Amino acid sequence: MFCAAHFRFALLLLTCILFEGCGAYFVGFVSNPGGSQTISGIVNMVQLKSFQNISGETVICTQVTFVNSDTATTINFCGDQQSQFPQGRHVRADFNSGVSCSILVAVIFIV
Repeated sequence: MFCAAHFRFALLLLTCILFEGCGAYFVGFVSNPGGSQTISGIVNMVQLKSFQNISGETVICTQVTFVNSDTATTINFCGDQQSQFPQGRHVRADFNSGVSCSILVAVIFIV
């Protein structure tokens, strides 16, 4: 049975497909925008950043670079989290990944 909601979704999908080649529109779907993750390493760099999200709101995040065996990984944590990440310390950070920044759950110092 084809209801009005299915029709509206099909119409939206068709519209997105038509405008897809124009380069002026972006429509994205995320099935699992979050998820609990863990990273560990030596804190190499910590910087406070700000940017505007798609709603035009200013978002503040803390950009942290972790180094592990000559591999560097940078994560953006929501808010000012600078005090959680002393440079040169080996830490494990538990977080929930997000679209523009990740939500910090816990930081554990590894001795």
